[in-house]
Amino acid sequence: MNVAALRGDVHKASSKSTAMLIAGFLSHTAYLAWRAYSTGHAPMASMDETTAFYGWATVLVSLIVIFRYKERLVALITVPLASLAVFFSILNAKPPAPLTLVLRTRWFEAHVTASFAAYALFTLAFAGAVLYLVHQARQDAGALKRYQEIASRSVLWGFFLFSLSMFAGAIWAYLAWGVYWMWEPKIIWSFIVWFYYAGAMHAYYVRQWRGTGLSIATVIGFFVVMFTYLGVSLLMKSSHSF
Repeated sequence: MNVAALRGDVHKASSKSTAMLIAGFLSHTAYLAWRAYSTGHAPMASMDETTAFYGWATVLVSLIVIFRYKERLVALITVPLASLAVFFSILNAKPPAPLTLVLRTRWFEAHVTASFAAYALFTLAFAGAVLYLVHQARQDAGALKRYQEIASRSVLWGFFLFSLSMFAGAIWAYLAWGVYWMWEPKIIWSFIVWFYYAGAMHAYYVRQWRGTGLSIATVIGFFVVMFTYLGVSLLMKSSHSF
């Protein structure tokens, strides 16, 4: 087959898949907007709403990478994870409902929005780290630098948003229960996530820590995040349980 023709076919397939991803993202955006309008609050008060928002945010950061870095392999990891989250949301869908009294504050909405935006960025960091490890054997310096940059920037912005979520969550807790801190599994594990990525963010700027070890740590961090979200919420009794 002619190499130019093959490249043209690949380009067309890439363009079509990107168009489909954008169409799906816009449809998802419309659904979240409808959900917010029908309930009068940000659509993040139940398990199905939070997983739907996580899937939406993960696709958003994936599209940013596609257009910013012209990098599509990351989406091969992030988009299936986002699709799985949306599928889980559909299976657990509940009718729209107004917030309970304890959740009727913008601090709650800011807390949850920032949390799941951070989760999406940590997912992107996970994808970048996985691809770094995969390409390491090929000794492709350009690809390794690109994937490390995607992972490091995702960790940086994810940590920033997660810090905001912790701050907003503390104020919400004070308004709801009169305390900024409670010794319960979700809050404790959230601090574990915060400290874990604080260390990872610092390590990305220390030359001796860059490379394989840090990529493995970033991959592990993703599973810590997923346990904090799903494991703690489903397996342990907490004020954050759904």
